[in-house]
Amino acid sequence: MENKKRILFLLAVFVALFLLLVLRLLDLQVLHHRFYLERSQDQRTRVIKLASQRGDVLERNGNVLATSVDSYSAILYRKGWLARKLTLAAARKLQKGNPEEIGILKEKKRIYPKERLAAQAIGFVGVDNQGLSGIELAYDDYLRGREGKVITEGDPKGRELYGALRELDPGQDGMNLTLTIDENIQYVAERELTKKIREMGALSGMCLVMDARTGELLAVASKPDFDPNDYQGSKRELWHPRFLDPFEPGSIFKLVTVAAAMEEGAITLGTRLKAMNSIKVGGKVISNSHRIDWPGRTISISEMLEGSINTGSVQVGLKLGKERFHHYITAFGFGERTGFGIWGESRGIVRPWQKWYAPDIGMITFGQTIAATPLQLLAAASVFANGGVMVKPYLVSKIESGRFVRYFPQGRKRRVISEQVAAQMKELMHNVVAKGTGRRAAIKGFKVCGKTGTAQKVAPGGGGYLKDRYISSFIGFAPYRDPRVITLVIVDDPRKDYWAEKVCAPVFKDVTEYTLRYLNARPDML
Repeated sequence: MENKKRILFLLAVFVALFLLLVLRLLDLQVLHHRFYLERSQDQRTRVIKLASQRGDVLERNGNVLATSVDSYSAILYRKGWLARKLTLAAARKLQKGNPEEIGILKEKKRIYPKERLAAQAIGFVGVDNQGLSGIELAYDDYLRGREGKVITEGDPKGRELYGALRELDPGQDGMNLTLTIDENIQYVAERELTKKIREMGALSGMCLVMDARTGELLAVASKPDFDPNDYQGSKRELWHPRFLDPFEPGSIFKLVTVAAAMEEGAITLGTRLKAMNSIKVGGKVISNSHRIDWPGRTISISEMLEGSINTGSVQVGLKLGKERFHHYITAFGFGERTGFGIWGESRGIVRPWQKWYAPDIGMITFGQTIAATPLQLLAAASVFANGGVMVKPYLVSKIESGRFVRYFPQGRKRRVISEQVAAQMKELMHNVVAKGTGRRAAIKGFKVCGKTGTAQKVAPGGGGYLKDRYISSFIGFAPYRDPRVITLVIVDDPRKDYWAEKVCAPVFKDVTEYTLRYLNARPDML
């Protein structure tokens, strides 16, 4: 009897254990099958994402500025990257030390064959081929494509079971992008700009060349710059495209002042201005930047621009008035982005006329207490080159992938001033080059129109101006009869000489002359 009880007890225990086992199996294989299957797969497999074939960046003639080549990365199975973007020989050398636990993946590596050429505009990518700066960042969605995936499978110790990596998804290639930049013009602009910066001991400089008719940017030189193949070896501040940033334009802005006043009938070509060494506006005494040998008690509008006379431009601004002046400042595009296409473009600084301080009406006439970007200045100059119609600068001409091609339209156009006033302004700008401060910008065979600018640098925090620190600039276009090219040169803090006629005008001449000859522009009949 006692043995029977023991047998029944053991049988009950066995049945209970069996039922528990069945319930556990039911839980593992039915109720939570997916959960444990995924955990099992996670323990022995790892999905690795691979960057796709990124689209190329080309200049207008089809020369490659950015492309992708094969590289090789070493991985520890199930633990991740060991080393990225190596040569095949280097990857195999790493694998040789532990072939059972180290695998090799083929990846794409971004390279820039022209190295520093247009580096700030083109930008660069990160280790996973994601755009981080310039065009590479702004058009990343087009260039990047869709990433691929591979899977590696191993035992619990990390050793691969099948001796190979398997592809899950090949990904999709990115689109190619063509810029408006011309490699040859870009090279000359960078070369001449670099020479001048070194000659003058300046901090930095820019030289932008734009097609006057379309707004296509043919060159966007900015020095110093960096090599995007080794961007981490350069200072971070060199990565940013400086032509997106604002600065006080100085006397270049006198062109806007005069054009606005002429359009409103506040002045004419025959208007005479008082010859004054200083003028008081809103309690502030405004003086000329240099000594002037006055030809008489009055000067003409042309003589004011030729000599870049501050007291003359102030008189023009006072005749125009705050409200009308502000209207034309915004009509010329200042205070708004050009829509250039690269992230980080500034609007500049233009305060509502109601918030101007009393002296501002005078200061703004010669480009102080207002800030503009180089791109805005190019757009404004196009008004005088195109009979009163503005074109906006742009950098990307088309995006393509296989049969798909998306063309970008020419720069947006709008009328700013009348054709008559634009023609008068063109003549005044030619006088600046023919007999004024822009004489060193003259080009044999072409009638050049331009304007110098020499502006004091604003002190950090906006507290006044730095002593003996200047930004020199020159903007102009040619030929006179049918303008093809607008060039802007800016040099920051030149130490040997700061007058724009000596610092920037020669760079303008050399770059613009090369560009005109290169484009086979028809010379003016002189």
